[in-house]
Amino acid sequence: LEQPSPEETEASQEEAANALKIKFICNLLKQCPPGEFKNVFEDLRFLLCDDKLMKQEVAQVCTNHSKKNFTTATIKGDNVLVTRHNDMGGDRFFDPQIKLSFTFDPLNRRADKILLYCNIRKDKAELWRETLNVTLEAYMKRHFISGVCRVYRKTIKNKPFLVVCMESHQNKKFWNFLWKSEWIIAVTPPASEVRGDLKVQLHYFKKANLHWTASTTAEGSVYLIHRDQFALDFEKFIEAEDNKFQMDLVNSLYNLSNETWRLFRRRLPVTRTSISWDILMMT
Repeated sequence: LEQPSPEETEASQEEAANALKIKFICNLLKQCPPGEFKNVFEDLRFLLCDDKLMKQEVAQVCTNHSKKNFTTATIKGDNVLVTRHNDMGGDRFFDPQIKLSFTFDPLNRRADKILLYCNIRKDKAELWRETLNVTLEAYMKRHFISGVCRVYRKTIKNKPFLVVCMESHQNKKFWNFLWKSEWIIAVTPPASEVRGDLKVQLHYFKKANLHWTASTTAEGSVYLIHRDQFALDFEKFIEAEDNKFQMDLVNSLYNLSNETWRLFRRRLPVTRTSISWDILMMT
């Protein structure tokens, strides 16, 4: 058998090494907490010293991370979402509420190449979608410090659905937080089944490195008779589920067992909080 030349062997080894690098980098990027993707990307870019490999091979990971976490962007003063439900392909997304499409830069969270989106049928189903979107935007303003909601029309196996995507996030100096929920409504009058997925992610990294993730699912039904009443009934349904999820989170944190707290390198006091010794020394 003909033996490979030294150049071919070297090229094969380099290709295998690059494949291993790509796998390692993609795994790290997939685990990025929301709000920290660019920081992690730039750190890996600095360590790897190969811009071509970073930008070409992990581009899809960047986009998928944005869609998975309902990343927000701003277009002419309006907030929009990047999700799998409004993905048009080719890194272009659409927003049914402001009737625009856009490309999205996942590293800088910037919308570019904005175009008018004309592929919207102004029919009865669109009126139901718009009414629900307006109602839920008001709900977000009442219950979240900041947040974005979008309702999308989908057809799955020739059946109509409404998909609600909601997100609220806080990106601070030492911590990041994301609350997101996805609701799927089967448009089957007079009653429609509703299924929802709720998720919370938190990363705290001041004098510690704490990652916390919690999720739950919800199911129910709402009537589709009058669109205004439908929107109000759905709002009440998700408000009850959001409140239940929040109370479960609070109770879970409060009821952490002593065995859990013993896993810390240093025992916390009975107050379950760290002591600010600097303040005590000043008093």
